[in-house]
Amino acid sequence: MPNGLITRRAALAGTAAASVALATRRGWAAAPATVNIGFFTETKPTMIAKGEGWFEAGAGGKLNWTEMGSGADINTAITAGSCDIGLATGSAATAAGIAQGLPFKLIGMVDNIGPAEEMTVRTAANIKTPADFRGKKVATPFGSTSHFRLLGFLKTNGLTQRDVTVLDMKAAAIVAAWSRGEIDAAYVWAPAKSKILADGGAVFPTYEALDKAGYVIADLVVVRDGFAKQYPEAVTGFLKAYGRALTMYQQKPDDSAVLVAKQAGVTPAVALADMKEYDFVSLKDQASDAWLGGTAANPGKLAHVLKGTADFLVEQKSIKSAPAVDAFQKAIDTGYLTKALA
Repeated sequence: MPNGLITRRAALAGTAAASVALATRRGWAAAPATVNIGFFTETKPTMIAKGEGWFEAGAGGKLNWTEMGSGADINTAITAGSCDIGLATGSAATAAGIAQGLPFKLIGMVDNIGPAEEMTVRTAANIKTPADFRGKKVATPFGSTSHFRLLGFLKTNGLTQRDVTVLDMKAAAIVAAWSRGEIDAAYVWAPAKSKILADGGAVFPTYEALDKAGYVIADLVVVRDGFAKQYPEAVTGFLKAYGRALTMYQQKPDDSAVLVAKQAGVTPAVALADMKEYDFVSLKDQASDAWLGGTAANPGKLAHVLKGTADFLVEQKSIKSAPAVDAFQKAIDTGYLTKALA
């Protein structure tokens, strides 16, 4: 470079370097180069934000997507530092993670699951009552909300895992095993549920009775503590992107179904039918006491749901102990939701 001559590129580079240095001195963090996301292929508005690149734009960095088999897998990855954000991890795994002191915060909610995850039985197996499950093989992803509900179904109907063979299978493996005739029933979410229903399956309704018995399940958003502390704006932008996708679904459900179907590998009609089974909670409602809001002295609804879930997991010997309900509220941080709404 000739003396006294500074190119525009060099000047810009110098300005950028100075900005980064200033941000570092002030405790700010530049946008993350890569954000590791643990997710599930599901028929939900989350797939709109993923497919359209809204999550990436909101986070401000390249997203590395890893499909998980269950929320328990997300817990393991967060603990190892290989997952920054868990997208739509189930309330059962979240409750277990909080009880075990894992390094994450619960920052958002995707949905109140309701009937979207349900027991599906093979029509040919002639399962009409809970007693008919004796001697049958039922598959579910262990460590998931479906697993939690299945165990609740057995308990509330006087059945044990000595009466029913419960098999640990990921969603894709359930579809494959079903097609081979290897299982009699499954507790799983869509699109796997939709596929086995279309292949000789029928819904065996359980969710209303289980909800009343306290087996409420939800899909949540969690973030690794270290990532959230370093990149708070990326976390806020990620939630804002989901809010945008949810608004699109609410305003244009048919158009949304087309985008979701492309990501989930189903038809738009199936995607739309699946989404109608979920109670998708707006960002504003998520932040209220009806869900994530509350204080340690006066915990909100979700903290109580998580506490009840953790107590059941202790009873099942899935985890060793569960703290008081205020510990679950302390693990919830609605600050990112508040910023996303602003």
